[in-house]
Amino acid sequence: MSDVRPPRALSRRQQTRRRISPGDSATLEEGPELIKLLMRPYGPSSFPLGRGIHPMTTVPLGLAIDAAIEAAGGYDLEVTTLRYCSFSMEAPMSNQRPLRATGTVTKIGRRHVEAEVAVWELDRLILKGQVGLVLARGGRALEIADRVTPPGSDTTPEGR
Repeated sequence: MSDVRPPRALSRRQQTRRRISPGDSATLEEGPELIKLLMRPYGPSSFPLGRGIHPMTTVPLGLAIDAAIEAAGGYDLEVTTLRYCSFSMEAPMSNQRPLRATGTVTKIGRRHVEAEVAVWELDRLILKGQVGLVLARGGRALEIADRVTPPGSDTTPEGR
């Protein structure tokens, strides 16, 4: 059907292996293929596949959420459920160039991780915001103490 691929990781920085720490970050890149797919009619339809989901907004936001998840240890640590977010669209985007999203962990609570996110198209800022993620089971957010670097731990390379 298409050549849409998942976002690829450009970089990831974790201060402590398999733990979430403030300052952990990730950068992902998404090609323009997904936007192009969503902007075209599918099959006999006369309207775009993405009509109603606003792909020029939801694709950058989804990529930002993925960058926050990667910054928070990725899918292995399971802090992947969106609890809240706020964002602003800073500029319109095209459907011709890749998007690059960064996520950086800024706060860690008992049950959530908050990350600052930004999405760029080349050197133009498209979206910026904050994303709150939780570990959820049965529709409830669980404590994440076993997944975070304890406060006061030495996270320098020598202290690992």
